Amino acid sequence: MTFGLLFLSKPDGRSKAVSALRYAPAPQKVRTTMSKFIWLSFILVFIVFNPPAVSAQGFPWNDFERRTLPELIKINEREESENIQRTPDETQFVFRDSRLPSVVTVNYTGESRPLSVERKKFIQKYALSYFRNSGYANLYVAEYLFKAGAEDYWLPVQQGVAKYFPEDLKKGDEVDLYLITPGGLRSDKGKTVWLFLVEQYQQPLK
Repeated sequence: MTFGLLFLSKPDGRSKAVSALRYAPAPQKVRTTMSKFIWLSFILVFIVFNPPAVSAQGFPWNDFERRTLPELIKINEREESENIQRTPDETQFVFRDSRLPSVVTVNYTGESRPLSVERKKFIQKYALSYFRNSGYANLYVAEYLFKAGAEDYWLPVQQGVAKYFPEDLKKGDEVDLYLITPGGLRSDKGKTVWLFLVEQYQQPLK
């Protein structure tokens, strides 16, 4: 609120100055609006670079097809062989065109280890190329050992999902893993180690 002068004409033709009130917009409201805008911008930036793990309620369970890990490896090897014949190269990272969402049944061992530098770098490059968002890679910090038949598989699991393993699973339990197939790491000898990224899990119905 500001003060000003208002001039009134008197009967003798002279003017008399009197004080009058003149209202201006309250700056506090502007500051409050700007503060809200700044906080919303901060939250959006945080979500983009640190996306949360998908909750079980919002997870697209029906998008995942029942397969086995040996079956997925054969699919990858067949497609890689076709690609090498068309465009032979010595690229260290091999990326798939599709995510190939699958659900596989394995046995939980309870063992885990931090992701290697190479695997972490692979996930980062995959996140940038497929999701256009490097923050997806931040969901993976460790991999867990599972068994399928006589074979062992070290699979990266989202940390927001793996934190429930100790209370839900014990060593030897069967578990359904919902995973995607981004590609793999090609060694100097030409052999490719395929990676499977676990996004959710369920205990099989008995």
